Amino acid sequence: MKHIARQSALTILAILALFVTASCSEEKEAPDEPVVRELRLLQAFPDGAEHDPFSRPEPTLHDVLTRIWDATEDENVKGLFVRVGPLQGAWGSVGDLIEALREFRAEDRPVHCHFEAADNVGYLLLASTCDRISMSPAGTLDLVGPAAVMIYARTLLEKVGVQAEIIHMGRYKGAGDMFIRDDMPKEAKASMDAILDDLYGALIEATNARTDGNADKAKGLIDGGPYASAAAAEVGLVDSVSFLRDAREEIKKAAGVDTIRRTRMLPKQEQLTLGQFLKLFSGESEKPEASGERIALVFVNGNITDGESGSTGDAVSGPFVRAMERLEDDENVKAVVMRINSPGGSALASDRMWDAARHLAAAKPLIASVGDMAASGGYYIASAATEILAHPNSLVGSIGVVGGKFNFAGLAEDIGVNTYILQRGKRAAWSTPVRPLSATERQAFESLLRDTYDRFIDRVAAGRKMERAAVLAAAEGRVMTAQDGKELGLIDEMAGLSEALTRARAAAGLAPDAPVELWPAPKGMIDAINELLSGNGDDGVQALQHLWLRQHPLAASLPLERWADILHVLSQEHVALVPPYFFTLR
Repeated sequence: MKHIARQSALTILAILALFVTASCSEEKEAPDEPVVRELRLLQAFPDGAEHDPFSRPEPTLHDVLTRIWDATEDENVKGLFVRVGPLQGAWGSVGDLIEALREFRAEDRPVHCHFEAADNVGYLLLASTCDRISMSPAGTLDLVGPAAVMIYARTLLEKVGVQAEIIHMGRYKGAGDMFIRDDMPKEAKASMDAILDDLYGALIEATNARTDGNADKAKGLIDGGPYASAAAAEVGLVDSVSFLRDAREEIKKAAGVDTIRRTRMLPKQEQLTLGQFLKLFSGESEKPEASGERIALVFVNGNITDGESGSTGDAVSGPFVRAMERLEDDENVKAVVMRINSPGGSALASDRMWDAARHLAAAKPLIASVGDMAASGGYYIASAATEILAHPNSLVGSIGVVGGKFNFAGLAEDIGVNTYILQRGKRAAWSTPVRPLSATERQAFESLLRDTYDRFIDRVAAGRKMERAAVLAAAEGRVMTAQDGKELGLIDEMAGLSEALTRARAAAGLAPDAPVELWPAPKGMIDAINELLSGNGDDGVQALQHLWLRQHPLAASLPLERWADILHVLSQEHVALVPPYFFTLR
């Protein structure tokens, strides 16, 4: 009955999609004329190329970059009007936006920016790229400097009868510290202090543009935040206080045009025809593979998980391995850029994905481009690339391992649950959540973690062509900014996605405008319905769990979703490659 109900619901959904997509009319561009393009960067964008067509449409970072690159190539675009919002913790990927907008400005075309509300990262973008900054009269500028809040909950767990048994490999590897400590270890403080110093330095450098290079004055401005509009204008952080309509008139005057045109940020939605609709049910609907000489752009985003399917936004080992094998064998794919924005996850999945990347790198150029983070398992995979590029504020490293389990025996006793363990084999029940590890079990588990850690070191040493001792010096689970990672040999150069694509084309001997194949390919309505009907889509329960965690009232202050992710990995595999601690840098 459940299966029939599900198929009926999917059928209705597909029919609705038919009418929705069939009724969409294609947007028509006006005839060529000199224009100013308006871009909306009102929130932090997800990296990658995938869209969830059943959710509210939102552009990805790649969508935004593509629109800026297109505007740079279009001679009719005489200026850009950029609306900026709070960009939250996108300290690394905002560098791609800065890089793209500076390339547009290099041709002496004005870039004006306007905001209602902006934060540290938003102002980093504004101060680094805008010829003129305007702010709404009732707006706020939350320029206050970066901060990280670390949470430790050992006492809380003890009060509810839960004991966390977590083992780390690496002095700085403290992913489980939140569960087993009540205070911050000195190693964690040293690592976080170094990150905050680098981010603070980047914010000061950007603000220097508004203080004629006076760093002390820039520090004073940051210390004086947050700002209302009048105060921001008085100290010179913005050029004017005006409404959106007035700001638009200013950029038209500066660019010498009469028209300002809003840029479509999302790719055009495909139309679902009756023939395609019928093919969805027959299983015949397939997208043709890209053809011709090209490079490929592969996205590794989110938590790294093992298996054949996962939640939208996760990096799943099975599909990734198959994609890399296909790209390796495709003679027309001349080079690959691997864009990584991941905190890591499953040790097993990371190793499988590293191996697929390593074989591809042996066959053709493979360049890794780091977004906000390539930490732990994310860096594990990146180390297989021919070279690794990152922005100075990207987070990298975290070469270490964490593993363990949770003992709920005390909680079970308190709520009246009795358990009995029957086993054959001395360590048969070592992973049970209702008793602690014995001395021999703990020893065996530490050996398992040590083996994973040694493998991690060896993988990085082989990929980076570094001595093992040099990798160990950069390891111990330490997470760092890319500018510090470069000094330790973990990063080759400070550059973003645009430069990575340029280098890939050059290494492949292709023209600067050679086409790019995206993986995972942007998902349209047809693909999503096809996945639902075939049963190959996201796990519904897992998707609902992530949605609930994101919407929970504590989600803004506690990393609930990331806690759930590490608990899931530890419950499934007991060994994880995740950052030493979870935090939001704002």
